[in-house]
Amino acid sequence: MRNGFVLAAAAAAVMTTQSHAADLPPAPDPIDYVRICDTFGSGFFYIPGTESCLRLRGRLRTEIRYRHQTEGQPIGLTARGGLRSNSPFFLRARGYWGWDHRTATDIGLVRAFFRGYMDFDTGDADGRPSLHLDFAFIQIGGVTVGFNDLVLEPVFDGYVSEIGFATGGFENENLIIQYQRALGNGFSVGVVVFDPSNGAFGTPFQVTGSQFAGVPFQTVAFGGLRIPAAGAALTYDASFGSMRLAGVVQDIRPSAATAPDHSIGWGIGISGDFKIPFGTSTKLGFNAQYADGAVYFLHEDISSLPIADFSVSPLDGSIDGSRGWSVTAGLSTEIIDRTTFVLAAGYTDVNQSNGVVDVAFVDVQANLNYRLTDNLVIIAAGEWREVYVTDQRDSDGFSGTLRAQLDF
Repeated sequence: MRNGFVLAAAAAAVMTTQSHAADLPPAPDPIDYVRICDTFGSGFFYIPGTESCLRLRGRLRTEIRYRHQTEGQPIGLTARGGLRSNSPFFLRARGYWGWDHRTATDIGLVRAFFRGYMDFDTGDADGRPSLHLDFAFIQIGGVTVGFNDLVLEPVFDGYVSEIGFATGGFENENLIIQYQRALGNGFSVGVVVFDPSNGAFGTPFQVTGSQFAGVPFQTVAFGGLRIPAAGAALTYDASFGSMRLAGVVQDIRPSAATAPDHSIGWGIGISGDFKIPFGTSTKLGFNAQYADGAVYFLHEDISSLPIADFSVSPLDGSIDGSRGWSVTAGLSTEIIDRTTFVLAAGYTDVNQSNGVVDVAFVDVQANLNYRLTDNLVIIAAGEWREVYVTDQRDSDGFSGTLRAQLDF
């Protein structure tokens, strides 16, 4: 009798509990919290439900610029003061956005990177913002395919790269297939095949073609290329700095039917970036290049000058590559807390055949970087250029900027 009473009481309790449970709301689904991914540095997080890491980045900069040159004489600084009706002052606003996606796989690191930007200058002729692709590439292990920096660029970091002015040595984004491999003991090697008819700021090599003898500013266009441009670099990294030896070859094929089918242009350069025990965070850098038929390997901004990779003989139509060399040196040091001073200077000299003008120019650049916070910097910068063109002109110009820049 007693056992029956206990069983009846237990059954009643269970029924009561189930009745109350039926009145409660359903349990929520599990929540996937974002996990921090510190494998690849700060700012990365795991994409929920995957083992892939993502970093979202941006940059905003605003600045006032001043660009002056001798009346009517462009100096390769996108100068705006050539006519008296043009103002040498203008304002610029630019916004960057992008992402960095990385996944560790059995075949190595797989990385997809994108960065674009939009800017507006008050001096723009069309009065509209412009949209640009900065980087867009995929890396699988040591292979990079897409729009990216070339391994051929000088090891010359931190001297003029933050102010947007040009410096000696080839430095430009391009459509590439690139392979890099570590050899051990600080050495690495890279090889690249790229399309020189495409670039972020115009075509790095085949910009204009060449000038006819006796008519210095008339151009002979490049024809369709039969051989892709290619290059290789050997880099050494150590605790005290880095060095790089790089070279490039390219097809020279004039569009004129009377010219030979093609020739080969080439360039070679060496660069370095070293820490020195002087002051605070002080570095010295240099790069030197020589080119024959690939003069755009000498400097990243000579497209507005009467310089070309080759000239065509008016006598027999043969191709003669333009020859030139350039040297650049730079110093970067922290003068006071959070304030860095940077100075760079370079000289470029190009000799052209068949009576085409020779060109030489000097660049001197300086900037002062004051970092208010870890991601906010104020930059004051300036560049002076003196251009010498055989029997044509000797002109100079100055470009300056005051910028506020925020990274996030």
